[in-house]
Amino acid sequence: MSIFRSFKIIRENWKKSTFAVVVITWGVSYTKNYLKTDEIMKSYCEKAALYGKGTISVQASPRSITVILNPNANKRKAATEFEKFCAPLLNLAGLSVEVIKTESEGHAKNLMETLGTVDSIVVAGGDGTLSEVVTGLLRRTNENSKTLIPLGVLPLGLHNTVGRSLFPGEKKIGKIKSLADATMAVIEETMKPMDVMKIEILNEEENKKPVYAVAEIKWGAYRDAEMKKERYWYFGGLKKYATYLFSGLKSSLTWECQAQLLFSPPCTGCSNCHRIQMSQLKSKWFQRYMKEDENELKFKQIHNPQCLQKIEKAISTTDLTVFTSNVIPSQIKGTEVPKLQVNIGPEKVDYLEFVKQGWKSELGETRNICEAIEARTIEIDPSNVAKSGNELWFSIDNEDYEVKPIRVTLLPGILNMYCKKEMLK
Repeated sequence: MSIFRSFKIIRENWKKSTFAVVVITWGVSYTKNYLKTDEIMKSYCEKAALYGKGTISVQASPRSITVILNPNANKRKAATEFEKFCAPLLNLAGLSVEVIKTESEGHAKNLMETLGTVDSIVVAGGDGTLSEVVTGLLRRTNENSKTLIPLGVLPLGLHNTVGRSLFPGEKKIGKIKSLADATMAVIEETMKPMDVMKIEILNEEENKKPVYAVAEIKWGAYRDAEMKKERYWYFGGLKKYATYLFSGLKSSLTWECQAQLLFSPPCTGCSNCHRIQMSQLKSKWFQRYMKEDENELKFKQIHNPQCLQKIEKAISTTDLTVFTSNVIPSQIKGTEVPKLQVNIGPEKVDYLEFVKQGWKSELGETRNICEAIEARTIEIDPSNVAKSGNELWFSIDNEDYEVKPIRVTLLPGILNMYCKKEMLK
């Protein structure tokens, strides 16, 4: 009898009952996540404390790291998440930590020019902050890898392409573990060489400095849609799907990417490409008289005529992406020849296919590719910029750059970045 009475009460007060169920469900989920987070952080804190209890020589100083923190990253959540999940581990490990917060776009790049002596730099932010720091470092050292200090990344941004490849982790709990793994990699000093793309503007009267990227260059309709994703915030967790449903109807997307490509094939290192690289590095008079090391002598003895080969190709596509090996899954272990990979999508795509392929990419799958090109250097000369009335944009590590003719050069293994121990096996 009491069961029927309960059902009657619920039926007569269904709004209150529904609200109560939602609140209870949210409370159970919140408590579960809180306890799981507490358990994960306790485990990592115990691990970090072991390093803090270690002894160092009386003459030695504690390891010093400089954290370049972008407080605006991930909708201004980055600073809070750093203090909550990363800073406790660094402090328990006994590291001397200096946190510098960026104040505007380009600030991280400028900071690298005035940075003093530190043991390592840790980027706390997303792809854009990482690209700025790498650009500042390589401009400062003139691409001399011998003078580059180790670099870490704490994936605290909205876009974490490199951070996600080094420290995988999705959703709330997965992200916390990813941040803890990234922090422990800095503490444990486990590093691997990472490739960098050097991007230079061609046919430019001004002598503009190059930009450096660690992940990818994107151009086309899918790139434009991705950049508009935050406009659909009111869809909550469904915004990534709504993005393609609504953007696919707009003519403002770059549906036609026409360009002339000029590229050279990948090379493991030879007298030709090494000579070009060294001529760029030794641009200052005193560097020309520096003693050659073993690597320079080794490459001088390797002859590869194909390295100087230039292949020309005209393309017309809705989707063009240039990747480094850092974010190509098959190359993460670094067992293959260093290369850039250029993925060329279909020339045209209808609305339904655009939505389907967009959703596919949001699930971590590769969109349809008509052709993949492997290269060491590549020039991209867009031919439809003057014809188009719309503004056309590249994304370089998820930062906007106006579409212009560019040269992309691979700098293999030039950076030493902190990574998980498992990636070294």
